[in-house]
Amino acid sequence: ITNATGGNFENLVPNTAPAVTTIADSIDTTTVTLTANNSITEGGQITYTATLTNPAQTPVAVTLSNGSVITIKAGESVGTVAVDTPANDVYANGSTVSTTITSATGGNFENLVPNTAPAVTTIADSIDTTTVTLTANNSVTEGGQITYTATLTNPAQTPVNVTLSNGSVITIKAGESVGTVAVDTPANDVYANGSTVSTTITSATGGNFENLVPNTAPAVTTIADSIDTTTATLTANNSVTEGGNITYTATLTNPAQTPVTVTLSNGQTIVIEAGKSAGTVVFETPANDVYNNGSTVSTTITSAT
Repeated sequence: ITNATGGNFENLVPNTAPAVTTIADSIDTTTVTLTANNSITEGGQITYTATLTNPAQTPVAVTLSNGSVITIKAGESVGTVAVDTPANDVYANGSTVSTTITSATGGNFENLVPNTAPAVTTIADSIDTTTVTLTANNSVTEGGQITYTATLTNPAQTPVNVTLSNGSVITIKAGESVGTVAVDTPANDVYANGSTVSTTITSATGGNFENLVPNTAPAVTTIADSIDTTTATLTANNSVTEGGNITYTATLTNPAQTPVTVTLSNGQTIVIEAGKSAGTVVFETPANDVYNNGSTVSTTITSAT
């Protein structure tokens, strides 16, 4: 009491003892809520935002389940932090990231309560291409093997099957970027049949790549003839009576694929038909006469084509 007057008292004296009243807080709750980007491409950043339902009187530290801390300044109600996503790569590994508030302190609030709802962000793959390319021996001798090699521009996370136009399959193991397969060439023979073999990739699967694309360029191999000799041999009757016929026979050590013309030193020609290995021609000896003129006839092959 600072003073008291009136009442017609002889002496009105105020009691100096104070009247004390405790004003109790009614406990009001302030909530802090976490939000983030709904989606982001791998290699980007997620921005986490902590929002108070009331402005802070002192700084507020909001700790997240990923270890990051958001600081909300005094007088404000929002704070942010940016967190890197996994680096961009060539593999199919899109995912979601779920983050919560683990604690929130400061702000001079009567009751600061974190919202337990997680902030969920979808990490979208950026589609990067991995190429698989086919190579082979530049040349190989008939009867040998062509080694086909499939090479990835990035190592496979799971096995990759590369199917070739010749029906062969190359398997590239997980963790590797190269695989091979050996393919037999036509068997060695005596014929002139050198050629080229062109092989391509018809499909490639596996590896957990975002986008696996076969290189369409063919692997071309020259099949070189190994030079094997075929011999043409001439035979004839051991003997014949004058006025008779000598039968000359030309024999090949391998059947002909096309007709063979064998020219003899006597001017005659023997033709060996395709698919056969022998041919003949008849040569007349000098006419029979009364004279003593027996002789020998020697004939050779002058050419064979």
